[in-house]
Amino acid sequence: MEARAQPLLNTAVPFVPPSRASGSAGDHVIDMLAARRAQETGLPSAAIAIYRRLLAADAPDRGEIILGLATALLEEGRSAEAREVLEQFPGPRISPWLLRVALAAAQDKQFTAARAALAPMHEEELSRAEMSWLRYLQALVVDADGDHEKAGNLFNQATELAVSTQARAGFMLKRDQALLRSSAVIGENRLELARRNYEQYQGRKVGHGFARNYAVMLDAAGRKNDALAVLQRQLVALPAEERSEWDETRLLIGLIAGAQDGSGRNALEQLLERGSNRDKQRIALQLIAQASTRAPQQMIFRRFLSALIDRQTPHPILEDLLLYRAQVALAIARADKSSDDYAQAEEDARTLLQKFPGSPLKAHAFSVLTGAAWEQLRYRTAADLAIRAKAELPAGSERAALGVLVAEAWFRARDFRSAADAYAAALREPPATMEKGALIFQRVLAEISTLDLTSAAKVLDESVEDPAFDAINRWQAEWNLARAFQVQSNTLEAYARVTRLLQGVEGIAAGLPPELRARMAWLQVRLSAAAGQPQQTIQLIDNLAGSLQNVGVELRKEIAGWGELLRASAHFSLGRDAVALEVLKKLRVDFPRSDAAVYSYFDEADFYAGQDKIVEAQHLLTKLADDFPENTYAPLALFKAALQAERRGQDANLVEANGYIEDLVKKYPDSPMVFAARLKQGDLLRKLNQFPQAQRAYEELVNKYPQRRDIALAQLALAETHNAQSMDEPFHAESALVLFEHVRDRVDAPLDARVEAGFNIGLLHVRRNELRQAEDMWWRNVVYEFLLNPDEAKKLGDKGRYWMTRTLLELGTLYEQQEKIEQAKEAWLLILNSKLGYGESLAKSRLGRFSLADPSP
Repeated sequence: MEARAQPLLNTAVPFVPPSRASGSAGDHVIDMLAARRAQETGLPSAAIAIYRRLLAADAPDRGEIILGLATALLEEGRSAEAREVLEQFPGPRISPWLLRVALAAAQDKQFTAARAALAPMHEEELSRAEMSWLRYLQALVVDADGDHEKAGNLFNQATELAVSTQARAGFMLKRDQALLRSSAVIGENRLELARRNYEQYQGRKVGHGFARNYAVMLDAAGRKNDALAVLQRQLVALPAEERSEWDETRLLIGLIAGAQDGSGRNALEQLLERGSNRDKQRIALQLIAQASTRAPQQMIFRRFLSALIDRQTPHPILEDLLLYRAQVALAIARADKSSDDYAQAEEDARTLLQKFPGSPLKAHAFSVLTGAAWEQLRYRTAADLAIRAKAELPAGSERAALGVLVAEAWFRARDFRSAADAYAAALREPPATMEKGALIFQRVLAEISTLDLTSAAKVLDESVEDPAFDAINRWQAEWNLARAFQVQSNTLEAYARVTRLLQGVEGIAAGLPPELRARMAWLQVRLSAAAGQPQQTIQLIDNLAGSLQNVGVELRKEIAGWGELLRASAHFSLGRDAVALEVLKKLRVDFPRSDAAVYSYFDEADFYAGQDKIVEAQHLLTKLADDFPENTYAPLALFKAALQAERRGQDANLVEANGYIEDLVKKYPDSPMVFAARLKQGDLLRKLNQFPQAQRAYEELVNKYPQRRDIALAQLALAETHNAQSMDEPFHAESALVLFEHVRDRVDAPLDARVEAGFNIGLLHVRRNELRQAEDMWWRNVVYEFLLNPDEAKKLGDKGRYWMTRTLLELGTLYEQQEKIEQAKEAWLLILNSKLGYGESLAKSRLGRFSLADPSP
């Protein structure tokens, strides 16, 4: 996998409805591509399932989805359902909508209604694909009027306007099916005349057409078995050289008998295996595919495709067969998440591209590859493939949507610079059905994610000029930029920016709905508090009331409650402890059971803990957990109570802390606090010298959370637990070494943890008298890689610098014992020259033995 974790595409914004902060345009594009490809390859049932799922998700391009769904339903002959869906259409009911209404009417033989819908239609409002449908519809209408010659010409036009070879085959199939249906009312005289013609010319070349005509009339008269018997006799009598007649007859058998099984499927399979007309073979392929969307037919169809693809002589429509097998494999992979099926889909698509570089199916093949890569979280690959798929398409909605997919793929791959550039390109060719304001927001978020906040702010400011950048998306962008400034310890810049916005200098405040303006005012309060301006924070909280007048009751209570919590915090900062405690007390009275009131216990507990009133702090935390057991903060309260008990230091307190941890895990097994709690539990048990119990706690984490980014911390603690036990039970040493090496080699592990692991590996080698391995580990794999590499050295935290210092001290001692004095001095000098902040006195003391007590840094 190229990207296991998926970064959020719309980071959480307080007080914003979840629907505004979730969803993925990329996933939506993948689904829309899959639906369109299913339709183009004659698989309307697959398209219907996708469209219905998208419709249920309340996607922004609801109108386009409804039109696509109605078309797929019409292809399956489900005209009543198509009409129901079309009634939900939210857009203007012009030509695209009228076309489908007319098709539904014609399908039900309501030709008067179809003509009425045709009348106000304007061809310039239709896409090329819809023009094929229009000609097909016109053919149905004039055929119903008895003008069969004109109907034939219109059917041919529908076929010629098809956007792909597969769509062409689909319209040829529709033509044949329409001609079958047009013979539904057959008089006895016409049927008798057809019988006489068939019998008179039977066995002669001219009689082939009479035989098919008679079979069609028998089928229309409800005599399907008699029709098939005529065609089967005709097939047996056909000479081998009459290949086109063989194709016509087999196709007609398939149309009349159906492709599900029996003689119909057998005839269509023979047409695919031995036919001479590629168009008819494509029709047969579509018919079989439509009848093979579920097990066991789907697997039978897949094996049949494989037999045709793998035969020694290349099949005339090999590229179509490869695409169908790829799509079948991809459909199965989506359902079963099977890597083998994804691999098959990708292999077939690549084979198609390699063997048929000029194929009109190239865009389809790239779509398969893009979808497979996306669904396997291989986002870099998906971005590259989407770019290639886009290059095969003309300007239009599908190409524009792929531009958005490219941008999102880069974002998910965490290549934020490429993502920002791709969003900028997508905004130059935005999909008409996608909210442009959301795309602008996403571009800003990508710019923020590059950590170049100056550029991000510039892009955001320039985007304000675009009227499509609506107030809600602007608000979310401003929030994320403000938070990013905070993370970079530039809270003052964030505070100044939000203050400027609320003052209306840039016009956003005036354009915000009341609730969003209240949220922006709340953000200003938070930033003021984070910027260390408690007096200003109190003043802003006093002014909040004016911003809350026209908002809903729940939101007003929520913001007001959190505001009072920050008021108390501001008073604590100003040394007004008694006032702060009174504010907290009043908060719990005015907003009982609110999250702010619950959280107030943490602030009061922190106050007491800061004054070394640990018992009082612990009591407040347990009171929170007892009084609000259903609140999301209850697990955190138990965890913090355990930390306060641990601070008291006695074994009895450690046992008490462990009890809080057990209570947390038992009551809230699904809480995100469980991982940190179990990790702390292991530490407590080690302090109690209960190493086997600590080992079990860490092993539970390692086994239960293997995909967590911080699992290396549990692995490191488990290694240390084995190491501690190895003093009395030497067999633990090997387990410790393996775990330390695993952490040391994990590129996704915290750097400080990797340094600590490397230090311990060296010590284990020293204990085994493997001095060469210890020296190699400490110098090459710890010092050289993490300290002498400037890019890595700047990432060292306090723990990393501590363990690096210990590594250099031990390494110097090891060199001294081996009489490598210059190397020992070099190791100790590094402690001083690198300004690690630990061990300077020890390093100077050891260097002093060599007249280097005060080296120049």
